[in-house]
Amino acid sequence: MNTDRFLWCCGIEDTFIADPHPRTGKTLDEYELTGHYQNWKADFARVKSLGVDALRWGIPWYKVQPEENHWDWSWTDQAISYLVEDQKVDLILDLMHYGTPLWMQGSFLHPDYPQYVEAYTAKVIERYGNLIHMATPFNEPHTAAEFAGRRAQWPPYLAGYDGYLAVYKAIMKGTLRQTALLQASGCTCVQVECSGGTVTEEPRLSETALIETTVQSMFFDFLTGDLSPLEPLYPFLKEHGFTSSDFSYFSQRGTGIDVMGVNFYPQFSFQHIGLDGKGREVRKNHQLWTEDLVRTLRSRYERYRCPMMVTETSVRDDLAMKEKWLGEASQAVLAEFEAGLPVVGFTWFPVIDMYDWEYRVEEGNKDQFKARFGFWDHDRNEYCGAPQYRKIIAGAKESRR
Repeated sequence: MNTDRFLWCCGIEDTFIADPHPRTGKTLDEYELTGHYQNWKADFARVKSLGVDALRWGIPWYKVQPEENHWDWSWTDQAISYLVEDQKVDLILDLMHYGTPLWMQGSFLHPDYPQYVEAYTAKVIERYGNLIHMATPFNEPHTAAEFAGRRAQWPPYLAGYDGYLAVYKAIMKGTLRQTALLQASGCTCVQVECSGGTVTEEPRLSETALIETTVQSMFFDFLTGDLSPLEPLYPFLKEHGFTSSDFSYFSQRGTGIDVMGVNFYPQFSFQHIGLDGKGREVRKNHQLWTEDLVRTLRSRYERYRCPMMVTETSVRDDLAMKEKWLGEASQAVLAEFEAGLPVVGFTWFPVIDMYDWEYRVEEGNKDQFKARFGFWDHDRNEYCGAPQYRKIIAGAKESRR
């Protein structure tokens, strides 16, 4: 990847949990909820209007492989070709944004999940390799393990850290296979993970904060194959099912990091935990700002020494804060790039409003779960941020000519 060029990017939310929730019967396909399947061509035109270089956008695996031995590329053939060839916008392709096909019993814990996701990735490379040169094998392994393995909200509905690590290990086995395939094809892997964690001033909660922060970044240690930074958590990991064989397996299979994707949300990437008057744990979002984002980028580079991108950032609902964050965060990241830090892109994600993931697990219609992160609302009315982002991008590109 050319690290001398700064990429202005945006994304369309692409979470796909096709399994009906056991209690509500609802699914979580953001393309379906937001109407992207019907409006994809106009949505791509909206993306193009911003002047961005690239779009983060994903394939719904469960739709392109509805049965184990049946593939249907009819929609993705149209969409990917139109975006890349007609609209001239580069694609940073999400191969996995959480969900697995319905026929895969046990989801990530199916014994052949790593082989299945590898085969799916090979099919994508075979079909679209001439159109893509950047791809994300798996978006946020921590988030998938959290919702599928610890919170019991997504298949396979496990709870606790035993479940978390069981799901996480399976995801990592698959992701390492995907990464090796993509790298061999010449595609740059943009490896995307959360950049948050937990802070506390309470000594009794320090271990909790350490665990919750470390699991949000250990993805990159698995990619390098160097698990020594996780040493403070070895007792915790072993207690919850990470064996000596697991350490050996992952230590021998590092792929390196082509580009590190940093997802940073100032409203909720970090949480603060404390104790109330009765000694009970209290949690609240710990709001951050640009100095915290810059600190994160610098510390990540100091540790991993690889190119980086801000692959997701945005503000929910608060329009004044959204515009302030867009202006200040984009300029802070660009300034770091111009000063020599290899942070090679900035991504507003998503640009079209989405629906809260709680929609699937709670009663109520989707209008009760609108999440206003974007520049266009659910009816595609442009309402905040788009003119500002166009101006930011145009000004930055003009200054580099």
